[in-house]
Amino acid sequence: MREQAAFEARTLVRQSSVCVISTLSKNLQGYPFGSVSPFMTDSQGRLVFYIAGIAQHSRNLTEDSRMCATVFDAAEQGDQNAHARVTIVGDAAPVPAEESDALLERYERQYPEAISYRQAHDFQLWRMDVKRVRYIGGFGHIFWIEQNEWDAQEPEWTLEDEKRMVEHMNDDHADANQLMLKLIHQIEAEHVIMTTIVPDGCYLRANEKNYYIQFENVCMDSQAVRMELVRLTKLARKEFNTSTETAQD
Repeated sequence: MREQAAFEARTLVRQSSVCVISTLSKNLQGYPFGSVSPFMTDSQGRLVFYIAGIAQHSRNLTEDSRMCATVFDAAEQGDQNAHARVTIVGDAAPVPAEESDALLERYERQYPEAISYRQAHDFQLWRMDVKRVRYIGGFGHIFWIEQNEWDAQEPEWTLEDEKRMVEHMNDDHADANQLMLKLIHQIEAEHVIMTTIVPDGCYLRANEKNYYIQFENVCMDSQAVRMELVRLTKLARKEFNTSTETAQD
């Protein structure tokens, strides 16, 4: 049951692109300060933020690294308390310089509007190491998830390998991207690009929005990723009765 809860919580976070982040205020000592922020998750499940140097959160985190991030499944109607939410507690630090360029390029694939931020207000990537996670899946379905239950194993591929896989899908298999988006999210779009690959899924972007595609199996190497993308593409072709080339051929 705990393993299932961790899976559900991680999936909700993977599916989300915005969270409420809270830091400890530098100006109002001892008080929490919250705001809404886009975020990205890395392969291990850590949260990555792109924050301006003049922002309150940057100032707060420079003084005290402790923070939390809350993600929730917004109710379109009815009782919000019946819907799942995740609160991630941990410590944030600037991404080291040797990792920053590749990780920022990855962030900008998911959030292309952030490209313009390079010229403004000294934006910086911050990465949150997870200490503990609180998951509420609905009434009576409540768990504390420990760090070792949350942190995923790092895959064999690098950010450069991921970039090459993504570029291959966009350059050679754009039709497969369209089919996977239609299969999983029932959305048809003319321009669909893959932006990111993590061991348990991938992200497609269409209509200025990111969509998470859950893999059936966790992929720890590029061959396993290829097999998952082929499986999803074949499933979509069968569902929609199409017959062009397969993803990752």
